[in-house]
Order: sequence, then structure tokens, then C-alpha cells
Amino acid sequence: MKGNFCPVFHPTKEDMNDFQAYIEKVEGLSEGFGMAKIIPPEGWKARKRGYKDIQVQLTNPISQHVQGYAGIYNVILITEKPMDLKTYRNYATSREIKNKLNDEEIESLFWKQIRYNSPIYGADSNTETLFDEDNEWNLSKLDTTLSKGLYPYKLAGINMPFIYVGCWKSMFCWHKEDLDLYSINYLHFGKPKFWYCIPLSESEKFERFCKFHFHTDYAACPEFLRHKSTQVSPSILRKAGINVQKIVHNAGEFVVIFAGAYHMGFNSGFNCAEAVNFATPKWIDIAEKVSRCCCDPETVKIDMEEFKAKLEGDTQSMPKKKSGPRKKQKVAEK
Repeated sequence: MKGNFCPVFHPTKEDMNDFQAYIEKVEGLSEGFGMAKIIPPEGWKARKRGYKDIQVQLTNPISQHVQGYAGIYNVILITEKPMDLKTYRNYATSREIKNKLNDEEIESLFWKQIRYNSPIYGADSNTETLFDEDNEWNLSKLDTTLSKGLYPYKLAGINMPFIYVGCWKSMFCWHKEDLDLYSINYLHFGKPKFWYCIPLSESEKFERFCKFHFHTDYAACPEFLRHKSTQVSPSILRKAGINVQKIVHNAGEFVVIFAGAYHMGFNSGFNCAEAVNFATPKWIDIAEKVSRCCCDPETVKIDMEEFKAKLEGDTQSMPKKKSGPRKKQKVAEK
């Protein structure tokens, strides 16, 4: 594929013993980028026994209906009936691309067909992690600034992972993570994901573009991009002078989104991924400046004074209340 590709890292087994330290190293080497790909060392497995025995129930599959033209779209999301993994696999297989295409051809075909034959995405499934319990990068047990600051609270999709089961052309729209957190996505099996991102340094430029082209949405909610229903072709954004980066995400690889980076993407066929949010100390300053969407009363809230007190071990000054509830995502892949 043509374009500005994000960096790729190859950790050693020793590197993977300390998740947060390695991520901080990766981010330091990725200046100017909004995401990076991490390919584990040879022999490393997320699930040693494989995936034949997995039980994934898609509780809220979403059909995605695209409206718009010339690279600028709104996506209407409709909740479908629950289905099990076998049923979804059969559906996804019936939609597979028939011809053998290279990455550039797949990317081109997606944007040509985006308005047609609406896909169903098995996103935000609150299922147990597919990682082995003792895996050092088990996404349900990441030891980061976020898990320390939230302890003992668990918020689904924030510090508890979601499962995402996709098919050809299922997508996730432009968005930042809740509270501008970091995120990590592991592709357990299946066809590749195609990711696009805009680094934090270009966020304001992207937001100005979207406010102009989606002025009705902006008038209704200044944080409308957090609704995860806005889709814009990277080629249109590049013509507007916005730095759009991309990467192809294959099975057995991780993609990390850095704090505050806008991102979107699509699936090139049947696949299964797992994702969760996390944080490093760098995120705390970003979190203190985050603007929140107030359309949904269940939008994620974290009391930052309580959060920082926990990190500092100052339990005496902590407010006697729980962190806010987790909002159900609108097809926003990590």
C-alpha cells in the first residue's frame, strides 16, 4: 500500500517481561506517529492450545449503514440479534473477497464499496480473554498506570478487554479512545485489519476539518467524534494537508494506539481480535485536559484526584466513591 506507514517493533522475550516499560520505549522511538505495530518473538503464543475450543457469544452485533459521498460519510449503527461464533463465521465466509488481492487492491476496494452491502460487526463482546492465564501480555492483566489508578475497579472495555469478531468491510470509525487513553489490539486469528491514524500533533487540524464538513453534528455536540459514526477517506484528509498514517495488522501481531491519537480501520475478512485500554504516566497530563461528550449519561468518568492519590499511595485523601461506569462502545475498536 502507498502511504505513510507506522513503525514496526520486534521485542525479545526479555522485552516482553515488562509491558509498560517496553511500551514507553516503543513510544519514545515513535515520535511523530500515532500508533505502532509490535510483532512478538518467534515461538511466542497468546493461546498455546489454539482456538478450536473458544466460546464467543456476540451479544450485540451491529450492522453498519454508510451514508454520504466523495469520501465523507456518516455511519448508522443498528443492533442486530445475538449470534454465536459459528453463525457469524458462516455469515462472514459468505462475504469473503473472491479474488486474491494485494494490500493496496484491498484498500482500494474497501473505499469503493463502503456504501454498499452493509456489514455486520461483532464488536464489543464482553467475553473472557482468549489469552492464556499466565501469558505476560494477557490483556486482562496488564500492569500499567491505568490498572494501578483504577484498582480495584474493573470497567469493561477500559481495563477489561473486549472481543471483536469481524468480516469483510466491517469497520470502526474515526475516534479517540475514551479519556484519550492508550489502547492495544491483538489479532488472535483470521484476515488482516487495516488501520489508519492521525498523531496527537495533528488532532486539531483533523477536528477543524470535521467541524466544517459535519457542521450539523458539531452544532448538536462539540464532541461528536466520540460518537464513533464519522468516516472520512484518508485520501481526502491527505489532500487537506492532514498527516494520515497506516499499517496492516496480521494475525499474531499487536497494534498500539498512543494516547490522544485519532484512528479508524476495517477488516479484510473473518477475524477475531481482543483489545483493551491502558495508560502510562504520560497520559495523566492528557487526561486532565480531555473534553467529554455529554450526550450519554454513562460516558466513562474517572475521578483524576482519586486516581492520582492511588498512584501516590495516599489512601487517606481518596474520595469515598466509585469511579464512573463504563459506557457501551459504539463500534470503536481499540
